[in-house]
Amino acid sequence: MQMTALPKNIARVLSKNQDIVQLLLVKYPIDDGYWVYLDDLVQELEFAGCEDIERKMMDVDNTSKFDSTVSELEIARLLSCKGKHVKMLPDNFLEPAKSPDMYVTDSLGEYFVEVVRFSEDSAIAIFLDELTKLLVDPAKPIQVDVQLSQYLSEPVINHEDRRVKEEKARTIMNKFAEAFIKIDPAKMPSKLPSIDGVTFSLSRSPISRGSPGFINGKSIIVPSAEFVSRIRFLVTDRKYGKAVKRTTWTGDYLKKHYIIAIDCHQMADEEVLLEALLGKRESYSLEPPTVSPPPQVKQAAQNNWTAFLENTHMLPKARTIYPSYEGVYLTDTICENVSGVLLYVRLGAKVFFVPNPFADRTINDSRLTNFYT
Repeated sequence: MQMTALPKNIARVLSKNQDIVQLLLVKYPIDDGYWVYLDDLVQELEFAGCEDIERKMMDVDNTSKFDSTVSELEIARLLSCKGKHVKMLPDNFLEPAKSPDMYVTDSLGEYFVEVVRFSEDSAIAIFLDELTKLLVDPAKPIQVDVQLSQYLSEPVINHEDRRVKEEKARTIMNKFAEAFIKIDPAKMPSKLPSIDGVTFSLSRSPISRGSPGFINGKSIIVPSAEFVSRIRFLVTDRKYGKAVKRTTWTGDYLKKHYIIAIDCHQMADEEVLLEALLGKRESYSLEPPTVSPPPQVKQAAQNNWTAFLENTHMLPKARTIYPSYEGVYLTDTICENVSGVLLYVRLGAKVFFVPNPFADRTINDSRLTNFYT
């Protein structure tokens, strides 16, 4: 049966932000299963006692930010399922400082949690957003399908490369918008000349207004070395990373543990996260070379972190060692602001958490090895 109204839970939390509802309805028609997913997500969170979802939604002003907010709700669900109490925070919670995404409590203490979305490709989101804005004219009920070029289909991890790719996508969409003005909706289907290798196919929309169709490109698989670099960037970059946010806080806010949670839409495993944060470890069939852990590791061992350091082999154990300790927890002082990093891999619903034995003493607690157990 086709829906005629949004499901009640998601409708309620979006009731004070009808602008984003209208944008989302262009991207996701009202009978799209995405709305049922959102409704179930909200219902589960509210049943678990998660607070202020409606207030959180009031800050959303575009579909990209909505996607990021859904990532926050997914992380909130994970934490709620572990018996933690979660309160979603508005953007201005710590104004003029930079606010975290949520406030979390459990038997170990208090946390601020910041969520970052590691999606498959930012260029696709740009095409979707720009098409959504463009296809609002009821006089042009046109569906637009897009075939991406080889360049736009390839994965990029480095921030500058991503910025260049995003700018390329915006330039192409601007050119398409200029051509779209001249399109006669009575002459469908139609295919525009390729724009920098991107093909736009136009057809009559199956609904009463315009709609983005399929955006096709090659499957994106991120090589593990690039994935490690991306995780390090998301944590440590001074402009776009998340660790730096804590440097804007003052007073008692600095006493709360600070967790960075990555909502990942790529294939990944725990070893990638460990390499990014602690360093690359190697196993030997015979006796491994002798290595001496750096002073920070020895100090952490004296502060009740011995079991964790042995389990991860930062203190050499058996035949697995770290030939060098190049993870950002050890090599970048900005990580002193981070109590731990959680990686949620959507594909397979796997969750990995790596606490930081080298964090600032006010947020350093070896009991955080049990944060997600």
